[in-house]
Amino acid sequence: MASFLKVLKDPVHDEILVDDPWIWRLVNTRGVQRLRRIKQLGTSYLTFHGAEHSRFTHSLGTYETMRRALNHLQLNYGWPSTERQRKLALAAALLHDVGHGPFSHTFESVYPIHHEQWTRKILLEEEEIRSVLTEVGSDFPQQLVDVFASGGDNTIVRQLISSQLDVDRMDYLLRDAMMTGVSYGRFELTRLLRSLALHEGQVVLKATGLHTAEQYIFARYFMYTQVYLHPVTVGSDVLVGRILQRARDILQAGGSLEMPFGLGAILAMEGNVGVADYLAIDESTLMYAFHLWTQAKDSVIRDLSRRFLNRQLFGAVVREELTSEEWGYLRTAARTRGFDPDYYIVGRTSEVAGYVYRGKGISVLDNSGQLAELGMVSRIVRWLEPNAEYRVYLPKELLEGGDPASRRIQSLLVR
Repeated sequence: MASFLKVLKDPVHDEILVDDPWIWRLVNTRGVQRLRRIKQLGTSYLTFHGAEHSRFTHSLGTYETMRRALNHLQLNYGWPSTERQRKLALAAALLHDVGHGPFSHTFESVYPIHHEQWTRKILLEEEEIRSVLTEVGSDFPQQLVDVFASGGDNTIVRQLISSQLDVDRMDYLLRDAMMTGVSYGRFELTRLLRSLALHEGQVVLKATGLHTAEQYIFARYFMYTQVYLHPVTVGSDVLVGRILQRARDILQAGGSLEMPFGLGAILAMEGNVGVADYLAIDESTLMYAFHLWTQAKDSVIRDLSRRFLNRQLFGAVVREELTSEEWGYLRTAARTRGFDPDYYIVGRTSEVAGYVYRGKGISVLDNSGQLAELGMVSRIVRWLEPNAEYRVYLPKELLEGGDPASRRIQSLLVR
């Protein structure tokens, strides 16, 4: 019988190889295919026009990175030692983002159940995915959930999928850098994978890979400062959040809004939203809702939706955090101009970690078999300090207008 092999062309890894029909069945489940309709970088396409890639492409890339890591570890350290361990690691890589909602973290700010919780619910409750997982064993879905929750008895798999040095970050840094057109996120993936080692049941870094790990840490740092927390991207996230918050407030106040099937129950948080209802929502659902709301009777949601669809985003002002008196002054001035400050004035702190390990950092294994934390071995990593920036987001006309209320706002914010 001919061996099974699917070869998928990929801009980051060149080729993604699927040599297990079981993995291919997982790839083609409805829950995984839904990730094609959720962008990896949310609203970043409004900042970097090439950032149109999906969480599906990232999930495949994470799977491929895990596959290569497993091949290296099996060849050199004899792990994974069983087919079940290998399937567990590959499934964790492929399914780690299956619980993401539309616009991901912005959606979570309004509907307060995080994607990690939805991932666990989907693995245990979604019939199609669960049926494929239970081909390995009836307890396999729960074992996979345990990996995402705490690692359980599978510390190595947990470290490979979620740690300071994991295959998830390895793929998204390279993929996001490529699709946004920046060079900050690049590092030598092949060398970094070759530098992984197993020591006393833990994933560690060989000392020979120190400089590659430094490159990786700095790639992550600059991708956050220059891409993920770009002020335009954060501003567009803020706008989406205000639209969803206004929709939720209208529904909870007893008002009505035209919207796609299933979205109303989620926004109003009526009853217990099931997995099937949640998986029916993707970014095409929200974009259709935004189009509908440009014709809504409510002037706030109508204006906010038009702003987002037409890329009339809020402006950002960098300054120190406002005092309560300054907030009161700003809200009054905005209201004078006809803008409800609950939806049009937002303060946001963007924080970037340097290399904060707190006992969960990258362990470096030297030639004598001794372990040391990366921050203690690498001076440049140790010197990489956290960074935080406070911004006020508001309509640009308030920053550019010549009327008395706008001038008061400008005198307060623009120093």
